This record gives sequence, structure tokens and C-alpha cells, in this order.
Amino acid sequence: MYETGRRYDKYKKYNVVSRVCIGIQIPASPEYMLPNENYFRMITEGDRVMNENEQEALDELEFERAQAFMLRDFFEQMYYEFQYQGRRQPNTVLNAYKVRKLNNILEPLKEMMKDEPGAEWLEVIPEPVEETVEGGGTVIRGMTYSDVMMVLTQFRCLEGGYFQKLLIG
Repeated sequence: MYETGRRYDKYKKYNVVSRVCIGIQIPASPEYMLPNENYFRMITEGDRVMNENEQEALDELEFERAQAFMLRDFFEQMYYEFQYQGRRQPNTVLNAYKVRKLNNILEPLKEMMKDEPGAEWLEVIPEPVEETVEGGGTVIRGMTYSDVMMVLTQFRCLEGGYFQKLLIG
């Protein structure tokens, strides 16, 4: 909120602060915000109104940041879920559905963080493979919960710095 002045309220019989919203609070980091057009009008350049190109660029930036923080929230929830399952069943192979769901989050995150130092070591989870053994049965071979936690921890290490830069810059 930003105070723009005061106005007299005849019912309350005193001056009331006039306030204007200058941004949207980021849910993942309450101490940061995404500025809107009021921020640029009141804080940075006085009464200057944003032109169409600036407004479009701001809208695009807000959309990209919102998408990034939504992905981060999904990733954090998946991380804690796999951490919990990794403690209970560390050597259990993941099924294909869980791998697909996890990769739906990891692939866009990897694409967003491609310019980060260390991003070349990020990898998505390979699909489990069903193999036939000599006795006539089938075995599913793939990554276990403990293997996946190693990959997720690599993502988590890089995403902290990436999102800090996204908030500041």
C-alpha cells in the first residue's frame, strides 16, 4: 500500500488516509511484490502514465513471474512428497505416472534455469522400463525414490538462487 494523501470523512469527523495498491504480494515470498502501473506512476516517475509497450512488457513480466512461482510451488510440494516417500520406501521403483507428473514440473524448471551456473547437470527422470527376465516374469527397472531425491536436491539447490534473482531483477 502507498499513501497518496488524506481526505476528510464527514461521518467519522476526521481525516482518513487515501491508499492505492502499488503491487501484488508474491505468495511464496511475502516480503516481495510484483509492481503494477500505480507503482510506476507514484513511486518512480511521478504522474507519468505507462505507454502500451511498457504496459504490455509489464503484463508479460508479471505473467512469466506468476508462472515461475506457480512451478516453484508445485516443485516444493513434490519435493516434500518424494522426501517423505523416500524415507518410507527408499528402494521402491517409481511408476510411470509419477515420473511423468514429476517431469511435467522439472522440464519447464530446467528450461527456465538453463542460464544458471550448474544447469548443465540438471536432468529429468527417465521413464521406468519393463524387462523380461529368464524365468518368464517381468521386472520394472527405473529410478528409486532415493535416486529421485538426489535429482530433486540438485534442482532445489539451483532454484534458490534463480528465484532470488527473479525477485530482485
